Amino acid sequence: MNAPAWRIWLVTALVCGWGILTIRFAQTGTWPMAILCALLMVANGITLWRLTKYGKK
Repeated sequence: MNAPAWRIWLVTALVCGWGILTIRFAQTGTWPMAILCALLMVANGITLWRLTKYGKK
């Protein structure tokens, strides 16, 4: 898949953001939100991997 650069940067920012929120919710003990954020982080990580796995063509 030949994704535009802005989409790769957007998904990268989302992965980082969900990771930060996962850590914050885990520190405060809000486990349902921490699990939800972790799932969204993994889903966006998979999307990022799919966007970048073939490189630029």
